[in-house]
Amino acid sequence: MKRTAKQAAKKAILAWLDDNDPFRTQGPHVPAKIRRELGLDKAVFDQAVLELLRERRVYCAPHDHPFRLPQDEREALIADGKGGFYCSISDRRPARPLPAEAIPA
Repeated sequence: MKRTAKQAAKKAILAWLDDNDPFRTQGPHVPAKIRRELGLDKAVFDQAVLELLRERRVYCAPHDHPFRLPQDEREALIADGKGGFYCSISDRRPARPLPAEAIPA
């Protein structure tokens, strides 16, 4: 896999999180939805997310029993290539400050 494709995917994923959950209140997010909305190849997406996970920029929840899922459902998860699968993505970066009108008086 080309490094540039993975770097572009990482930027796109973080931008998606910024656009869709700027205050970090809507997560965790479904990986298949993000991948579909960004139009990314599964292998590139999975590798980009795993690198963001290693960098501690996102958190991914491991699936407890991925091999109990039907094949098509398991393919929607993030695969680490070592038998592990992740079922959600949460942004670990600091949230944007809430607007003043959103804070109760």
